[in-house]
Amino acid sequence: MNTKELTRGAMMCAIYGALLFINQQTALSIETIVPWIFVFPILIYTVNSNIKMSALVAIAMGLLTVFLGGFTTWFYSWTSIFMGWIYGIGVSKKWSNVLNLAIAMIINIISMALIVLVWTQLFGMDLSEDFALLHKFIPSIDFRVFACLFIVLMGGLQALCIHTIALLIFIKMHIETRPMKPIYKVSSPHWVAYVSMFIWYIYFFGQHMVELNQMMIDIIQLAWFADYALLVYFGIVYLLDACVRNHKQKLSFFVILLGFFPPINIIWVILGELD
Repeated sequence: MNTKELTRGAMMCAIYGALLFINQQTALSIETIVPWIFVFPILIYTVNSNIKMSALVAIAMGLLTVFLGGFTTWFYSWTSIFMGWIYGIGVSKKWSNVLNLAIAMIINIISMALIVLVWTQLFGMDLSEDFALLHKFIPSIDFRVFACLFIVLMGGLQALCIHTIALLIFIKMHIETRPMKPIYKVSSPHWVAYVSMFIWYIYFFGQHMVELNQMMIDIIQLAWFADYALLVYFGIVYLLDACVRNHKQKLSFFVILLGFFPPINIIWVILGELD
């Protein structure tokens, strides 16, 4: 343990403490809007330090949270600290980007599940109004399916934000990481397309041909929504590759943005299936 590491650790604790202070002084705005921002102080420190020293800094940040936040802040920040520490270890150990992203997603999804299923009232996470709005467009959807989709989508998108911003920070700070796979090399096995078609067939026709209980219907709906999201992803990758090959990089932003808007993204789904 040298002076440089202690100084860097103290600086990261000060930055983390400043985030906590701003969060308290702005009516918990950080944890309400961007709770995943708590990840970055410990993540950056862990990448540039050893595991033991980063663990001590993580504990110090956790103790700092006790003095500058309530229970909701504790939960968001402690989860972020743990995630940032594990992610930083993955970067320093040269784990693949897919593995780091998967770990971040798993931790985020678990924390979101605890918020929605266990501490709903405490966090003010009432999904009934959102479900009622979606139920108008998809009358067959069950609340349990909606809750699962909400948990997975929120956890996954937050993990994607962390992963993307972390890669940008690493580039700016000249931190060596595993290179990302080029767009034109992103592909999936052909059997994914056949499984996808089978899921769509069961979703639109199978439920009317065979009498199923509610649990099986929920599973089929979850599989269909997951497949829909996967095909949108492959459609976005296909269009991004087309933008790069045709020197139309300026359109990349709209390719990604419109992929989040149904029913427009059905075009993305078709392209993803064909690709």
